[in-house]
Amino acid sequence: MARRPKKPRTQPTGAAYRYFGLKFDPFSTLSLQARDLDLFVGREPLLHRLTSAVLSLSNVGVAGEPGVGKSSVLQFLRDQVPSSFHKVAIGVPLDDASYFLSELLREMLVVIPSVPGLNLKEVSRRLEKGELSKNAVLSVIKSILSRLRKPLVVFVDDLEKIKGDLVHHLTRSERTLQLLEELKALLELPNAAFVMALQEEFHARVASVVREGAEPTVLGLFKHVVLVEKFGRVELRQVLRSRLKKAGFAGPLEGFLEPEALTLALSLAGGNCRRFLYLLSEGMYQGSFRKAPRVEFQDLFEAVNEHLKLDLVCKKLLYFLAKSGRAVASNVDLQAFMGLDMISISRRLEILSKNRLAEMVDVADGAKVYALPGSRETEPKGDLSPGSVTRTAAGEKVYPLPEEAGGGQP
Repeated sequence: MARRPKKPRTQPTGAAYRYFGLKFDPFSTLSLQARDLDLFVGREPLLHRLTSAVLSLSNVGVAGEPGVGKSSVLQFLRDQVPSSFHKVAIGVPLDDASYFLSELLREMLVVIPSVPGLNLKEVSRRLEKGELSKNAVLSVIKSILSRLRKPLVVFVDDLEKIKGDLVHHLTRSERTLQLLEELKALLELPNAAFVMALQEEFHARVASVVREGAEPTVLGLFKHVVLVEKFGRVELRQVLRSRLKKAGFAGPLEGFLEPEALTLALSLAGGNCRRFLYLLSEGMYQGSFRKAPRVEFQDLFEAVNEHLKLDLVCKKLLYFLAKSGRAVASNVDLQAFMGLDMISISRRLEILSKNRLAEMVDVADGAKVYALPGSRETEPKGDLSPGSVTRTAAGEKVYPLPEEAGGGQP
């Protein structure tokens, strides 16, 4: 009798968060909207500085790597702009000045339905039919701004999605810089301020111009180009708590997420909030599929391992790192826990390191000491505090394994 093929792992949308008693998915990686700004964490000094710059009609560049929260910063700033200003938001994923100007004018016509001396309905009709050239669109924008009683603040997102030019060997940031050069006449208009999300390289570029006294480029049109820093582990924990609370989870954090699973997620996120939320979302899905009482280490591991295809020994070693903080292949406690000799453990630690799941943080008497990525940010916890490290009769450093990790199971 032929065996039936296994059914694929599927579940209805929303089943994962509902399984854990949540009202909605707390781990959405979309940027915060106006209704979600109570979830905004940290960055108060940066936001205060930028709000002051925007309200004085200074152009602002918000730089940073994808996923650190630039779009959420823009949304927060947009929420701070009072009614004495007009404000619009556009997304510009293309390095095309005509596209930028057309999107801007289209949004302006929604927010500003009438201006003395201009037939904006006719302008809108011609814009939608593609009858306005780039220069004509710029001319209309200038005419509108010159007649406005209230200044305009423009929030521009998605510039980091502009692709590089392989033909001319230009990076994304260089292509973005070309676009800004084409828009220089727009950025110089006196009755408007632009707040733009930029690639991380722009912050370094501005710093080098200032440091070397080089000739200013279009970047001189920005009063501030600030770097949105990565989150620290304390801030990411705060993100997790606030999102779970808003989604309706009332218990302690450990009731939803095993501490070792959180340690792994914090390490692999590397301070990137979007990556952190993605890992938690995948772990939540795995936990609901297993019908587990909470999201556990193995759920996070399975989410990561879906692409890496590591063996169970690597999983057990990762758990040891999450539980104990440090791993040395010559450690006899670790060898007993793993059931492997020093050479086999060393090989697995190298595999984890190659896949960026571990990193070498020290060398003890010639032996490499490994930890989870980013673990230097905090001191080793529990029995692995510096005072608890002992030496064997031969003088070898020993990082003891907590008893509760026995067998490699939570």
